[in-house]
Amino acid sequence: MGLAGRIPPLLLAGLLIAGPATAADRAPVGRVVRQEGSTVILRDDIRSPLLIGTSVFTSDVIETGFASRVTVQFGDGSSLSAGPESRVQVSDYTIDPQGGRTSALFSMLSGIVRAVVRQAGLGSFAVQTDTAVASARSTEWTAEITPAGTAVLGLEGVVEVRSRSTGAAVTLAPSQGTDVAAGRDPTPPVTWGAARVDRTLRLVGPANR
Repeated sequence: MGLAGRIPPLLLAGLLIAGPATAADRAPVGRVVRQEGSTVILRDDIRSPLLIGTSVFTSDVIETGFASRVTVQFGDGSSLSAGPESRVQVSDYTIDPQGGRTSALFSMLSGIVRAVVRQAGLGSFAVQTDTAVASARSTEWTAEITPAGTAVLGLEGVVEVRSRSTGAAVTLAPSQGTDVAAGRDPTPPVTWGAARVDRTLRLVGPANR
């Protein structure tokens, strides 16, 4: 089965709707500050090694191999870390130069990510999968695509997790998690056990601070 056969239709459409501009016509939105193992970037239909210092642009797709990790830091100080065997697209990252407001959206196709949002106040920072959207204005959380759907763990601050199919949402406090299956509401927030939290944090590695 090819790549298109493994990507949910809604997310595949987001990947295919790319404007005519290439990276050379755009300004970078972030750069790689941590890299372990095999990591590549898909840009303008070309795969290239993803190394420390590599610039990241809107529409880039970040891919990590087995036992690999990468962290991208953005212009407002926020960061996104991708754990092993992950694929995530920078669908949007816009910083208003006048008010400092950030609009960020990442589309996860597989794997696990850790988001650290530095900006408080206005703006939005969201990670979406085929089943859920996790978003906040200033906080830290992880999101993982699992065989059952999407698992989200709050680490700092408050994060909202919404089902993309039902629209129902829950709010997570630190150490609380929820699971979102296809066609279902998010499960009620519960405090995850130490074993599940430790496994999740091992996959994504330490936060970029």
